[in-house]
Amino acid sequence: MLLVLALSALPAGCTADERPSAPDAATPTPVATLRAHLRTIKGGVQIKRAAADEWSPAREGQPLFENDKVRTEAGAGTDIVFSANGSTVHLGGDSLISIAETRPRPGQQRTDLTVLRGRIDAELEKPATQSLSVTTPSATIQAGREIVFQ
Repeated sequence: MLLVLALSALPAGCTADERPSAPDAATPTPVATLRAHLRTIKGGVQIKRAAADEWSPAREGQPLFENDKVRTEAGAGTDIVFSANGSTVHLGGDSLISIAETRPRPGQQRTDLTVLRGRIDAELEKPATQSLSVTTPSATIQAGREIVFQ
């Protein structure tokens, strides 16, 4: 029985000498991409990491990565400053947003987020070279030199 278990652990057609090596423990695992950080937190603001199950209290300067979520209580608010281009999104009270995965475009600094609930106000530092894409459950809005409703 032991022999059968040992053989079943080898890939089909491989001898013990040809067995694939185990992944190197020193090989870094993929790291989430830093997208933004929180600034000027007022009231109850919480974040939920993409890989987490729980919400945790937000703190000023806290980094935000792709697929992280930020929510605010009624009367609360925060600013989200995007690392790539300095764009600022003001998140109002009783809101819920997600930092979206950004698909870069040549010559265009993009900021992508999903608004699930609430209100945002955005400021682009250099609208000629920056783009902001806001997706909601029913629409996508892109701003830069012009505003496009899809």
